[in-house]
Amino acid sequence: MERLEHFLNAILETRKVWLLEAKEGFFAMMEDGNGNSYVPVWESEAQALKAAQGDWQGYTMTTMGFSELTKWLQELANDEIDIAISPEADGEITAIPSHKFRNWLKPYVDHSFKEKDEDGDDLDDDFDYGDGWAQPWQ
Repeated sequence: MERLEHFLNAILETRKVWLLEAKEGFFAMMEDGNGNSYVPVWESEAQALKAAQGDWQGYTMTTMGFSELTKWLQELANDEIDIAISPEADGEITAIPSHKFRNWLKPYVDHSFKEKDEDGDDLDDDFDYGDGWAQPWQ
């Protein structure tokens, strides 16, 4: 519990977590002996860099801010994938369910992240198109 508390306090200062990415959108994963899947996240670049060896050799470090992270955690929860907090080199993890981590993050989200479609446009479009914008062209 102390380790989780330390991690949460550390990421509150930076408002981001560090991940290892094999290629864009494909992150390092772990699995326990019971078949449960986890995405490892770290509180600092130094910790993520230290972990980028062995099976994760060649992975790149990337960050994810709270706004994007809360959206992604919903997807992970739907896929029954949880979070491994700063895993140890020996494979020992402190796990937190994705939905609980998402609920903890919600008060700190600034909503700055907008998902993009294949054209690079925001999916969360809040532009007011006015009445009749979806009418057939005449």
